[in-house]
Amino acid sequence: MNYERFFVSELPAIDKVIAQVCRRNRLRDDEAEEFAAEIKLHLVENDYAILRKFEGRSSFPTYLTVVITRHYLNYRNRLWGRWRPSAEAVRLGPLAVLLERLTTRDGWSYEEAVEQLVTNHGVTESRQEIYATWIRLSPGGAPRRFVLEDEAIDLPASDPGPENAALAAEQEFQARRARAALERVLQTLPADDRVLIKLRFDDGFTVSQIARIQKLDQKKLYRTFDRLLAALRQRLKDEGINDDDDEREGTRG
Repeated sequence: MNYERFFVSELPAIDKVIAQVCRRNRLRDDEAEEFAAEIKLHLVENDYAILRKFEGRSSFPTYLTVVITRHYLNYRNRLWGRWRPSAEAVRLGPLAVLLERLTTRDGWSYEEAVEQLVTNHGVTESRQEIYATWIRLSPGGAPRRFVLEDEAIDLPASDPGPENAALAAEQEFQARRARAALERVLQTLPADDRVLIKLRFDDGFTVSQIARIQKLDQKKLYRTFDRLLAALRQRLKDEGINDDDDEREGTRG
């Protein structure tokens, strides 16, 4: 077989598979162009050794997909050096790997990484989906929980003494009860609202920062938070979690 002629005749199929691998791994245009040139060189070197190994046991596009995907892994490792994505990022897919690379290896902040994903990498996922992926990539540890100010209970002192033990136990019980109720209520909210709540109260972003991250109107976002907090307070009351005044009134009754 004339492998040079075969290579030329199969260039459309080769270009198609290269483009698929580049899209799947979210390479920028310049990265994709560099990778395509490297693949074609790889296919023709050593007198078309890679093409000579094709035995027809599968379709040629399938064979190409395996070859090009394997070469991409080597290309990526060479490009990224000794850095490796976490197992969780690999499990979540290319978006998670790229997001982790930008924030962990390259040192970009989350907001900067999101702008790069949207502007330079052309991701199609929404900013809410990107944020959800970032949360799943965050280091483990005791999760922080959002608690409304009206329902917040002061933590007991580290050494309360015997006289305060009963009060500390009661406070802890009430705090656990409030947190459990809040978790149940939060799970009933739409996903977009839960993301807003987490950004504001778990991660400490200001409303202006959230508006910028989520591409939302800042004035409308303030009203959105007012609506959400009012709804949460009402739902917590429905769950039997009242503020101090309500509880005192109930005690008097």
